Amino acid sequence: MSNADDFETGPNSDRAAEFAQPARQTEPSESAEPVADIWFSYQPPVHRIPNAADAMVFLLLLGMGLVAMIGLIGIALKLHWFGWSDPARLLLNTRVALGSQLGIYAVALVAALPIYRTMWGRSLMEGLQWRPRIAARLAARLVLVAVACDVMAALGNALLPFPQHAPIDKMFTNPADAWLLFAFGVTAAPFFEEMIFRGFLVPALATAWEWASERLTGRVSRGVDDQEFPVWGTGAMIFAALGASVPFALMHAAQVSHAWGPLSLLYGVSLVLCAVRLRTRSLAASMLVHASYNFLLFAAMFVQSGGFRHLDRLQ
Repeated sequence: MSNADDFETGPNSDRAAEFAQPARQTEPSESAEPVADIWFSYQPPVHRIPNAADAMVFLLLLGMGLVAMIGLIGIALKLHWFGWSDPARLLLNTRVALGSQLGIYAVALVAALPIYRTMWGRSLMEGLQWRPRIAARLAARLVLVAVACDVMAALGNALLPFPQHAPIDKMFTNPADAWLLFAFGVTAAPFFEEMIFRGFLVPALATAWEWASERLTGRVSRGVDDQEFPVWGTGAMIFAALGASVPFALMHAAQVSHAWGPLSLLYGVSLVLCAVRLRTRSLAASMLVHASYNFLLFAAMFVQSGGFRHLDRLQ
């Protein structure tokens, strides 16, 4: 992705443009009196979204979804819906696990839509810089990025220590479950994971870096661009990518028996996704890479298992 003209034009895609466009500044009120203390200077705050508070709100909404799903499953066990009676067996049920995860995401998303429109004055996906047209224009290149990540995964699988019988392998118990995992892994999982990590967390960390830097050094704020999205320096973007990739990898730790080999690989894939999100200024672009990466992984499993008919070959 070397041709910069194919990417979203903006302060973060062109360093020269970043300095060419001055930061938005709020004009002081005519009635405001000058500050007498020369040791104190006031700069009007810049409203940058999504910030840390925005990310915390979405985290609370996910918690609300978790409570709702736990309550629903508890009721189902109490009333013996679907013949459920043993909580231990439900923990090993792939359909329940995927359904519960999807339910958590759905509750958070439904609640988030009106909340962020009220907070931001724009829709949730607009505030997260969804920008699907950029992803569509760069689709071929983004798929090639996903292929490169899968090649990296194959090399990592050959060179790094991977667990022989990871918990995620137990979810592939029958062809129907394998197909459900396939569908979930290329649709809901990349969409919501990108929303959480590259949609909320990466911008929040980058903005936090800028905010701290401004106060520690006295540097004038970079402000926001002409579409009122925050402008970040290189240090802020590196910090955000490194920081957001830690919880992304750890979220999958239980699935891979906390083995450092696959966790290192997941961390590397996350760095690529963060780079795509920051370079293109499009959340849809990183989601397309994520979905394509997962699709290729499942496609390899499909071929290896003979169309999911011989799942024992995946062990």
